[in-house]
This record gives sequence, structure tokens and C-alpha cells, in this order.
Amino acid sequence: MKILVIDDLGVGKDLVRKLEELHLVSFSIEDVEKPEMLVLLSVADQNVKTVGKVLEQRVDSVRLANHSVLDSAKHNKVLSSQIDDIFYNTDELINRLPFIQRRQSIRESRRRQFAAVFESTVEGIVIIDARGVIKLFNNAAEKIFGYASSEVIGLNVSVLMPLNYAVQHDRYLFNYLSTGRKKIIGIGREVSGKRKTGEIFPLDLAVSEFLIEGNIQFVGIVRDVSERRKLELEILRISEQERRRVGQDLHDGLGQMLTGISLIGRSLAVRLEKIDPETAEEMHELTDLVRESDRMARNIARGLVQVELEGDGMSAALRTLCSNAEKMFSIECTYREFGTVFLRDSSAASNLYRIAQESLSNAVKHGRASSVIVTLQSTEDTLVLSIEDNGVGFPDELKKERGMGVDIMGYRARIINARLEIEAEKGKGTIVRCTLSSNSF
Repeated sequence: MKILVIDDLGVGKDLVRKLEELHLVSFSIEDVEKPEMLVLLSVADQNVKTVGKVLEQRVDSVRLANHSVLDSAKHNKVLSSQIDDIFYNTDELINRLPFIQRRQSIRESRRRQFAAVFESTVEGIVIIDARGVIKLFNNAAEKIFGYASSEVIGLNVSVLMPLNYAVQHDRYLFNYLSTGRKKIIGIGREVSGKRKTGEIFPLDLAVSEFLIEGNIQFVGIVRDVSERRKLELEILRISEQERRRVGQDLHDGLGQMLTGISLIGRSLAVRLEKIDPETAEEMHELTDLVRESDRMARNIARGLVQVELEGDGMSAALRTLCSNAEKMFSIECTYREFGTVFLRDSSAASNLYRIAQESLSNAVKHGRASSVIVTLQSTEDTLVLSIEDNGVGFPDELKKERGMGVDIMGYRARIINARLEIEAEKGKGTIVRCTLSSNSF
């Protein structure tokens, strides 16, 4: 058993001799990096802070002290929180050694179990204290963020975050410790991380808390979802491509065919008027139905084909979307706009439009709404799209088997770094709200 004895005043010669007789070797501070047991026999005043740091660095050791070491108020204040137990004389310590060895064996076994899980898990694990200082950083976290653990341990966790998240994190920690109100603890969510290179990337984060000797600690489990985000983006790209193809086929293929059938039907109706007026009237009715089908097919095609959304085109597109919804679904659909809306990012505009389109469709098909209000509000810092309906809300069966529509809206929001919120109460309608920060549009 490796025992580190600190005896500045030379009062422990008997203890050292007895340890040697028991074949338990005593070492000096310089000789042992990881002692299994650390014993304080005496500490000189000028060495109190140094010894305190030694104890702090050797948390895996069983740390004992002669009661006289803690008699001094100065010694007590610095050292007492680092000590596991005290003893009153050499014989007492020698008699307790088998129990201490057993305690150390149990502690070492648990430490190794924790280390095996901590270092082998594929998820990154970051442990911080109540001040946000990083205490532990596992191998997976090193790969995710590009830092060696030695580079970040002791730094504030904000080094792993973009500036806006870092500010929010410090504010959250302060508010939580002051009020006890939880916002992210126990809840998984997607956030942005920052690698050592400065690259900003998406990651899944789950946070939990625990206490060590009355001190609160936080554990963050992180997973790099960059590849998943790329896959989602590719799926949406293919979806948009297929949507445009179907819309174009409807417009150029089916639409033109229906137009041709309508013209032929009208010609036949005119020719039948002199021969068989009753059949001619039925032919006119059939022609009107074909013409109405042509109009509906073209309206559907316009909803599928990408519209011009950059600049101020978003406002016009949403107005048209509401107008078409009134015609197709026989509902009241109102568009409202507050502030000056101007989108530079075509991807943000396209995904916002599709979120509005999907939300409106859900309001009618699943929510059975008779009235929908689409609102686009722009401020200096944010752009907020909201779709509010007076339908039945989210029925239980929709929550369980809602299809892919809601999930795809979530994907679209994440791709443009927006926050998607859905407030739904059975029988009281639904509000879908998508919020972008100013740097996203």
C-alpha cells in the first residue's frame, strides 16, 4: 500500500518506523504521485496552502489527519474540507489500517468502474461545477470539440459554446441557483457547440445534476449531430426536388390535358345543341367540371412548385397561400404582417414557407379548423412566423400517430437555426410559432 506521510515538524518518526515494520512503505511528496493513503502528521504554517493543493489533487486517496493538525484555525479552514477522517494517536491509526485499506479498495473499485464507463462511452461527457468550471472531460468530448481534457479542465464551459449560448448559459446558471427553476435540466434538446477550430456545429445536449459533499455539480451528455443534420438537409432537398417535379407534371401534363378535354367538350356541346339540346346541356355541365378540375390541379401545382421568396417575396407568397387555402378548403384564412419583412437567405425563406404550408394543411385536415390566422412579425432581432387556428387542437390519436409532418417542420426549423414551438390544447385550437434570430435571415 502506498502511503504518503506529510510531517513538516518531524513528529511522526514512530509511525514511519511502525509502517516499515508492517512492510507498508512511507514516501515523501516528491516520490509518490498517486498514493493510496495520505496521512497528515504535522503541517508548518508556511506550507498550509501547498498541502491544501496536494490534498485537492489527490481526491482518489484516503486522506487522514492527526487531530492536532486541525487545531489551528488557519489549518482547519484550509484543510478540513479535504480530510476524510482524523486519528488521535499512532496506535489508533495502525489498528484502523485494515479498515482503511478496505475503504480504499472499495473506493478504487468504484473509481475504476466510473472511469471505464466515463472514458468508453460514445457520447461526450462534460462535468462542471456551480460556477460553470469544467471538472471532467471524457475521450468522446475530446473528439467532439477538438480539445484535450488538459486544455479545458479548469476553464468555464462557455469555451465550448458560441457567444450567444455562452451568455444564456451564464444567465441560466445564475437564475437556477438563485430561484431553483429548471429549464433544461432533465430535458434533452439541440443546441450549438463550438470546436477548438472555431467551427460552430449542432449537438444534442442532456443535462442532469448531482451533489458532492453538498456542492452542486452538473453533467452534460453531448452528441455531435452534424452528420444527421446533413442527412436531414439532403432528405429535404430531395423532397423539394420531388415536390417541384410533381408540381411541374401537374401543371404541364395533367393541366394541359384537362384544358384540351375542356375545349373538346365545349365544341361537342355546341354541336349537340341543334341535335339534342338535353344532351348538350349535360355536356356543358361536364365541360364545366373538367374546367374546375383543371383550375384545382393548377392551384395544387402552384403550391408544390417553389415560389420566389427572397427579398419581400415572402409576404406575397404567404398572402397567396392564404388566398388559395380559402378557395381550396372553404375556410377563412387571414394573413397579417408587422414590421418590414425582408429575407436575404433563400433557404430560410423556403423552409419558413413550407412550415406555414404544412401548418395550414394540418389545421384543416387534423384540426378541422374553420379559421386560420397566419402572422409574420419582424423586429430588429427576430422574425416570427405564427399560424393560429380555431380547430380541435391535437387529439390524442394524432399525438400517437401524427405522421411525418410535424417532424419535418422540426427538421426545417433546426436547419435554419430557428426555434419551433407548438401550443395545442384539445378543443382550443393550435398555435405553431417559428422564431428566427436576426443572424439567420
